[in-house]
Amino acid sequence: MFWGMTTLGPTTTSLVPRYTMPHDRYAVVINNNAGRVTRRTRARVRRLVPADRLHLTESPEHAREVLHKCIEDEVGTVFAGGGDGTIIDTINTLSQLREPDLRMPDVGVLRLGTGNALARWVGSGSPKRDLLRWQGGMVHKVVPMELVEAEDTLFPFAGLGYDAAVLNDYIWLKKQAEKRGWDKLAMGIKGYALAAALRTIPNYWNRPAARVRVTNLGRPAHRIGPDGSELGAAVPTGGTIYEGSCTMLAAATMPLYGYGVKMFPFATNRAGRFQLRLFDFTPLMAVRHVAEIWRGTLRHPAMHDFYADRVRIVFDQAMPYQLGGDARGYRREITFGLGEVPVNLLGQA
Repeated sequence: MFWGMTTLGPTTTSLVPRYTMPHDRYAVVINNNAGRVTRRTRARVRRLVPADRLHLTESPEHAREVLHKCIEDEVGTVFAGGGDGTIIDTINTLSQLREPDLRMPDVGVLRLGTGNALARWVGSGSPKRDLLRWQGGMVHKVVPMELVEAEDTLFPFAGLGYDAAVLNDYIWLKKQAEKRGWDKLAMGIKGYALAAALRTIPNYWNRPAARVRVTNLGRPAHRIGPDGSELGAAVPTGGTIYEGSCTMLAAATMPLYGYGVKMFPFATNRAGRFQLRLFDFTPLMAVRHVAEIWRGTLRHPAMHDFYADRVRIVFDQAMPYQLGGDARGYRREITFGLGEVPVNLLGQA
């Protein structure tokens, strides 16, 4: 499922896995506030992991202290437990703390969030199963995963527009539900659907679409054809990749959003490139095509895909912004670029 990429030519890649055996230089760092970290989960993990290797963190500051100690102790593998936000924070913290001459630990993904895009992508199962496989000495896959970077933060996917608006409305809905005692109805995928129906779609129904200009700041970019091949002439450095109306723009180096939505079916087709996807959809069009978007099969003249490695994005209005499934406020301008060094993620062989 999940592989490293080696460039063989201008448009072809070879997927090359690298395998590793479990070792004793590992740590398990779990976000104690993650959605699926319960008393039962903590008890199970404590039975499997030696106390000196298990860390239940209570805050980002606490997590940073723990990861700094992992770097100092030259831990080889860090299992991060939580949602996509926790995994992304772990990757960024390790990357920031690592000295240039020290190897960054491999990052294992324990499936303890809600959307779990990264966990699905690397093949994580239950935390108990995955930790038992490690304790049992079973072979694992280590894959150098390229990430996108914006505002000094690495991430596997991010978006501006409808997707971030739904996320904002989901957060609002959960707060309302907590006050009124129907919080279970507002959790998970049901909560997202309810938030979109009650708030996002009505808010955007008659709103004019924003306009955006996307400029290529990197190597030549290419439009992506329906089959994932490069289509037409390349967009040179400094050229305009896209200019026009846009209700959602997103970039990724992996195919999935949360809950297994295959938003970026071409994200791993080109080494050294991320997939940039733009929609010029009305809310009704988005609802009509939601199943095809979910499966990654949608091809539509109002949807535009590109391979790129660095782009500048300028909207004519502030757009809601999400990074790795976490709300990050609003942006009118932002630059997405490919991170300099791949991050080694641990997958199930």
